[in-house]
Amino acid sequence: MPVLRKLKRFGLFCLAVAMTGCGGGTGTPAPEPGSSPPPGTASSISKDGITWTFSAPAPVGQFVNGDYYVVGPVTVTKIDPAPTNSSPYLNGSVVNLPTANSKSGFDSRLNDGTDESWWFDASLRSYPPISLKAGDTLVSSVSLAQIHSQAEVMRASDMSASPVKSVSVLTVLSAAPAADAFRPSYCDRNQTIYRAGSLQRNLLPSLAPPNPSQTPTLATFEGYYRRPWIDTNPFLFDAPAEYMPSYGQHIAFADSYAALLLMLNFPDSDKVNLTNYFVQYGIDLYGCLQAGVGWPAFGGHRSGRKLPILFAGILLNNDAMKNVSTGFPNQFGEDMQTVYINQVPGGYTQAWQGATVIYGGHYGVLEDGTPVSAGLYGPYEQLQPAAWPLINGNEQLGEAYRRCCTSVSWVGEALAVHLLQAENLWNHPAFFDYVDRWMTEDDSQAVIDIKTQSGFDYSSDWERQGQTRFWLQGEFPQYSFIDDMWAAYR
Repeated sequence: MPVLRKLKRFGLFCLAVAMTGCGGGTGTPAPEPGSSPPPGTASSISKDGITWTFSAPAPVGQFVNGDYYVVGPVTVTKIDPAPTNSSPYLNGSVVNLPTANSKSGFDSRLNDGTDESWWFDASLRSYPPISLKAGDTLVSSVSLAQIHSQAEVMRASDMSASPVKSVSVLTVLSAAPAADAFRPSYCDRNQTIYRAGSLQRNLLPSLAPPNPSQTPTLATFEGYYRRPWIDTNPFLFDAPAEYMPSYGQHIAFADSYAALLLMLNFPDSDKVNLTNYFVQYGIDLYGCLQAGVGWPAFGGHRSGRKLPILFAGILLNNDAMKNVSTGFPNQFGEDMQTVYINQVPGGYTQAWQGATVIYGGHYGVLEDGTPVSAGLYGPYEQLQPAAWPLINGNEQLGEAYRRCCTSVSWVGEALAVHLLQAENLWNHPAFFDYVDRWMTEDDSQAVIDIKTQSGFDYSSDWERQGQTRFWLQGEFPQYSFIDDMWAAYR
């Protein structure tokens, strides 16, 4: 099954410290809100393969997701594994993401099948001694011994594009937070503190699993979301490969599974950790968005970032997160790639096969319906297949990506929003109508007509509308979970 992701050319937790008072490990439910006990002090702390050593013992503690903070100022005198200072640059540490140039300082071996090392900038790396003050965040990475050696999350037949194995985040605060504090976003220099005790967990539905044998465990997705998902490189070339996808489509699939699992009737206590981890991802994304990072349409790279922010906003009752698309228009791939046909230039009322909501193309459309780049990278379903623009003369860029790398991963996201009754908060009706089209429109005749007019064949099960299971079959064990949930609850 080809996954066309190469067109960018065109366009536990390990505690190893001598300290007291550092509770809130990842295996325990979130504490109730209240005053935090004084943190312990430590001369070093370890988290998921990274050890930071300080010049002197400092007050330390943990956020509700298990990540560490230190009360600063503090000087990090040693990082293990040590960051290398020559090529290949391994085990990098970066202070205060996002970087000004969107490049990565973690590992120079960026390669997704083609050398992408130009996305690496050695000047972004920090080496001990590193002086940190309140407001700073140190993100340290462990490199893979061999690139392309880690199976991609949500797509077992691919290897992750990233050379980074894992990352750990050390946050420097001015004072110890409450015991139930979430870690501020690693992009948030203001260090906004949200609290697990504020989560409206009762807003999560409690639905019966429609197909228990095809329902993943909570533990599987706790394992994915427990550690920080670093999402500031435009193409995820430096995502922590051990537990985070390196492609936006797979981000959207993971988010879909996590969110839908949290809609099921597991005991409330069993859902605490995954809820916390998923909310933490939403907090991280929102902080990055505020810092200038966005995920506008670009093929399959930019899906999956809106749902975690909205989910976190709903449970935290945070208006800014709940209304994220109003505050940050034209920043999310799913919305830019779904549009009502009467909004695109040309006076069209229906697509070539009769649809009124269409795919917005590789670069999508702006909020007002204006294509970011008309023609090859914009909407095309208003035209007959014979007139669809080709890339390199041999590929229908739009339809290929519509079927391989975008639409199929939006189904679970849309269903999760429906189940939260948050369609108005999502604030882009075309997205939901498009997903309904994908899941209900019989495209049998369209596939025949496309082949007749243009010679391109989209008859394989995994390319067809009305499913996610054929795309996921062989890639993830419980491959029909989204389809089962859709059939039961949409």
